Formats: sequence, C-alpha cells, structure tokens
Amino acid sequence: MVSDTMPLRALRSQSSPLYRLPGSALVLIACTAAVLLTVGLSAVFAWRDRNEAVQQATGVAGNIGLLAAEHAARLIESGDLLLTQTATLAGAAGTPLPDDQATRDRMALLAASAPHMVGLEIRDASGALRLSSLPDAPPTAAPALRPDGRAIGDGRMGGRAVVTLAQPLPGNTPRGWAVAGLDARAFRDVYRALDVGYGHSISILKRDGTPLLREPEGGGTMGGRKGDDDTASHADDITVTRPIGDTGLSAVVTIATGSVLQRWTERLWIYAAFAAAACATVAVIGALAIQRARREREAEDALQHAYDTLEEHVHQRTAQLERANAQLEAAVTDKEVLLKEVQHRVKNNLQVICSLLRLQAARIDEQARRGFDESLRRIQTMSLLHELLHRSDEPAHINFAEALRQMCDGLVRSDNPTAARLELETEDWIVDADRATPLAIATSELVSNALLHAFPHGHPGTVRVMLEREENGMRLIVRDNGVGLPAGMPSQHKRPSRGGAGSGLGLNLVQALSHQAGATLKIERDGGTIFTLTIPNLPVRQQARNAA
Repeated sequence: MVSDTMPLRALRSQSSPLYRLPGSALVLIACTAAVLLTVGLSAVFAWRDRNEAVQQATGVAGNIGLLAAEHAARLIESGDLLLTQTATLAGAAGTPLPDDQATRDRMALLAASAPHMVGLEIRDASGALRLSSLPDAPPTAAPALRPDGRAIGDGRMGGRAVVTLAQPLPGNTPRGWAVAGLDARAFRDVYRALDVGYGHSISILKRDGTPLLREPEGGGTMGGRKGDDDTASHADDITVTRPIGDTGLSAVVTIATGSVLQRWTERLWIYAAFAAAACATVAVIGALAIQRARREREAEDALQHAYDTLEEHVHQRTAQLERANAQLEAAVTDKEVLLKEVQHRVKNNLQVICSLLRLQAARIDEQARRGFDESLRRIQTMSLLHELLHRSDEPAHINFAEALRQMCDGLVRSDNPTAARLELETEDWIVDADRATPLAIATSELVSNALLHAFPHGHPGTVRVMLEREENGMRLIVRDNGVGLPAGMPSQHKRPSRGGAGSGLGLNLVQALSHQAGATLKIERDGGTIFTLTIPNLPVRQQARNAA
C-alpha cells in the first residue's frame, strides 16, 4: 500500500507496472477498454432486443391463433345448428327424402337466417343432390362424406368457395346427408382485418394436417397446398397452433421470422448511434486526458519542492492537534466522571436525609408523622431520579418511563392501605433532568393522593398512570375510579384533599411543579378523577420566554 505521505516522485519507483507506465499510456489503455466495453454492451442490448422482438411476435401469434380458433368454432357451431334443423326437414327414418318446393323454401329461410351461410343441401346415400336451398342449384360432386359421423371439408356452392359441414340423416341404414356450406369469405374477411404487423399466414387445418383454408391463399385456392410465394413458411418461422373446439380442426398462425428481424434491423441504428456517440465521447475525453497528463508530468517536478515543505508543516500541525485532542478527551472524561460522582453523592445524601426523617418520625405523633411521610416520599422521588441519572449513559438525561415504573412500584408498596390496583402504561421518553424532577414529584403527589384518599374504607379500585405521545409533545394521565373530588371544590387551582381535610397543599404543589416543567394541568370528573398533564416539546427556557 502506498503511504499517504509518499512524495510524488517516489510513485515512479513503485514495483507495480501501472506506476511505471506514463500517464498517456494509462489513458490509452482506459479508452480502449471503454470502447470495447461500449461496443460489447451495445451488441448485448441489440441481441436482447432481438430476442424480445421474437418473443413479442410469438405472443402476437398466440393471441391471433386464439382469436381465429374461437371465431371458427363459433361459425361451425352456428352451421351445426342449421345442419341439425335441415336434417329434421329430411323427415323421419324410413321415409323418402323430400324434394318438394315447401321444404326447399324452408331450407332457404334457414340459410338466410345466418349471413355466413351460403346454402343448405339434402343428399341421398350415394351423395347425389336431392334438394338445395339455392335456386337452380347445379348438380355438384359429392363432398368427402364419412358414414360414421360429421364430416368437414371444402367445396363450392352457388359459385362461391365454402367450408362444408355434412351430417348423416337419422336412420338405421344410411339414408343420406344434410350438407351446409359456410362462406369462406366469413373466415377470410376476419383474418384480413387483423392488424398483425408482421408477414403472416392464418390456416385452418384438417385432422390429418391438410389445409382446409389459408389466408393469404398463397400458391393455391382453398384446399390447395402451400405454394412457393413470399408467405410460404420456413423451418425457423414462428408457428402457433390452437385447437378449434371438438371439431378436430386446428387454427395455425405462422409469422415469418424474416419480417420480425426486418423490423428489428430497422432499430439497430439506435444502438449503432449510441455506440458511435459513446466511442466519440471516449476519444475526445481521452485526448483531453492525455494532454492534461503531459502537463501534469511537466508540473510534477515543480510541485515536489512545495510538497516537501508542506509535508513538514503537516507533520508539525498534526502533532499539535493530537496533543490538543488528547487534552480535550481527558477534560471530557474528567467532567463525566465528576458529574457521575456528583449524582452519586447527591443520591447518597438524599438517602441519609430519608433515614434521618424516618428516625425523627418514629418519635412524633400520628398527625405530624403524615407530613414527615409526604416529605420523605418527595425526597425519595428525587433520590430515585439522581440514581437513574447516575446509571444513565447521558448524565443529563433519563428515560422518564423507567422513572415512572420504579416510582410507582415504590408507592404501591408504601402508600396503598386499600385493595386498590395500580396500572402503568408508558412509552419511552428521554427527557432532561430539569424537566424530569418536577414532573416526577408532581406524578408522585397525584398517585399517592389517589392511593390514600380515592378508595376509603378498603374499597377496591384501580389507579392508572399513562404516558403517551401526542403530536406536539407528551401527555401524562393519572386517573382513578374512586369516590372522586368533593362536590364543593372551588377550582382546579385550589382543591382540598379527598378526605375532606387539609388545604390542598398537594394540588398547589402539583400546579407549581407543572408550571415549572412547562406543562399544563387539567382536572376532570368521569367515574372518578382524571389529572392530565400536557407537556409540549419546547425546552423549559423557551416556554418561559413564550409565557412572558
């Protein structure tokens, strides 16, 4: 690894070949690598675009095939319906085939009901025409009929190319056939209207794979083989086959790969332009870099002397800063240790005061002892805060939720002569010691007062302490479901004790401590008593300035 303080000239003597190469050679290597990378990435992106074009064409062929198959299935279903009605007109089994004008007229009406139907015919068992819905229908060759069921083929009716549907007439022995001719244009017009966007062909194939219909026709008419025209399929063309219901036919869509690749090659100029622009940019940047490398090499010797002088000054200044930083770190450490020690000693002194008060309380009467107990509880609250400050990683801040949990645990053990239950719901809140002390003492007053006076005569109940976050600060709630405040309470700022005696010193103290912490106190009666302290996020000093 090269040292940060290595002189510029020393870089030339490094063992690595890169350090021994001139700057212009390094620039040429970098430019060549950039050009090769640009050309390679352009080729990769172009090839990926080709594959995506083929996949897109395959998806188009699948959709077109599905549409063609569904359309053909619907036409054949409608033809089968008319074919069944025509077979009904031929009469029951054992009766001669009809050839009267009334039956011909009814067949003509059936054929006219479907616009894609060219004509309907009744043929005898040999396939000879007996009756047709077309007037003056010339005798035509019998279609390829299968005696075992429906047959689908191609042919002509009324001078038009048709797809023939044939169904044997009912009977134990072959009586004849009902034949329907679907206009081939009903298939072709739909296929021609499809905007595929590529060179393509749509074919309807029979069960044996021979074409029944093809659009465009190519080298032959309907039923003919594929010719050698421009739309003839090749081995690499995209072909999708879809079955046409249960007819045994299939719709085949073929897209010429050449037409897909032709559209792709029309977009190649984008990649070529990008590669050319990138290479030109690299060339310009390389030329500028080579020129600058030469100038820097010429200026290197001039900078060496200035570098040596600067390095000496840096060493001296670095030593001075290290000594100053060491002194500052030592001072900060001493300050933290001193603050921890102060917090510890304050906590110990407060515990000594609590011990002295307990000794003194043992020698006085019951009425005076109550005042001692209240003073003792307040001092214990302050002692608890100093203990948390002593254990905190930040000497001036504590987690107020933890202080509430420990304080309430002590209160419920010492100030709960009834069967009241204390519930605590808090969210973590890091607060400075200036606000934590008055808030903790105020909370202690409210909780202790509720435990002592809200449930007289051993009445059970619940005291809930909640610390929750709101939009502009925190909210501290102390509520109970006890006997509530006296009916003659003059105001929220002057409240007698719940037991009916006293001057409301606890509430006055809570009001004063709330003001000191920058909070507002609200008292409500709702199935007991609710004390709500709303504590904004502003620092105490800023709140004092706003109040002034």
